[in-house]
Formats: sequence, structure tokens, C-alpha cells
Amino acid sequence: MNFHQLDKAESQKPMDESSKVTILDQHSEFQGSVGFSGELQLNGKLEGDIHSEDGVLLIGPNAIVKAEIKAKTIIVRGQVEGNLFAKERLELLNTSKVFGDIKTASLLIEPGAIFVGKSESLLLDRIEKPNFSSFFKILSASKNEPMAKKASVVQQEASSQKPSPVTKPSEQKPSVQPESRPLSGK
Repeated sequence: MNFHQLDKAESQKPMDESSKVTILDQHSEFQGSVGFSGELQLNGKLEGDIHSEDGVLLIGPNAIVKAEIKAKTIIVRGQVEGNLFAKERLELLNTSKVFGDIKTASLLIEPGAIFVGKSESLLLDRIEKPNFSSFFKILSASKNEPMAKKASVVQQEASSQKPSPVTKPSEQKPSVQPESRPLSGK
């Protein structure tokens, strides 16, 4: 979901506490802690903390944010330095630059987005991790099986060939060495 989809979805909701929209435009600068409900569209500069239990944070393409961020949904188009925690969804759109660790239940990173940090799923305790070790044992066994067949074919071919005659060193003909002469100065 991007800005346009959210705008359309938000316009269809009845006006209540959760559909409030707060906008900090690109000419605004703020330092400190920000708490909000509903939706916060941040297009300016902010340094500090951003916190919302149920809110949607939209960080615009011109925004520069240096903050620890916690919200239900975070959609980034601008620059963020700091850790992000999104309970439901985190989207890094193609113009975003994020430098920090992220934790979320659902992550979308568009081509062109820059992300430097670690990501962790909030669903780890709800999903069963696949047993990759058994998969790789099967894979390595199937890899070795054709090799074992090839080796037995090579051995069979080698045993069916006639052995090449081997000459003993005493049976070898001596090689003729050219006579060495001193070089004359003439």
C-alpha cells in the first residue's frame, strides 16, 4: 500500500479519532518526542522519537528523520537514521534511505530503496523454521550418487583397455648427445 492507496482507503472511512491526519510540511523542523494517533505525514526534518500504538506514519520523499520510531504501520519515502518498529507493516519505497535496524511483521522493500541495517520478523515465534539440514543431506546424497556411478564406469572402462607396454629403464635406448666443443674466438 502506498500514499495514494492509503489516501483512497482513508477517504472511505468515517471521520473518527483514528482517521485524524497530521501533516508536518517540508519547511518544518522538530526536535523532541512525537506521539500521535491516526495518521502522521512527515515531510520536514525531525530529530528525536516518534511513537504511536495504532497510527500510520508516512515519511515523505523530502523528509529527513533521525529518530527511534514505533508505529503500527510505517511507510518510508525519505531518509531515516534510527531503528524502526512497525507492529503490522513496514514499507521502504523506491526513494527511501534507511540506516538502522527494523522489526516488523510484514516488510516490503521496493527496488531502488536503500536499507543498511538488520531486519527481524515479529512472526518468528508464530512460524516453524524449516529443517534445512535434512534438505542439504538429501541434496548432497543425490550429488554424490551420479559421481559414484561415473567413477564405476571409469573403472570398468579402464579394466577393459589393454595395458600399455611399460619399458624398463635398462631397455630404453640411450639418447645421443651432440658433441660439445669450445667456442673459438675466430
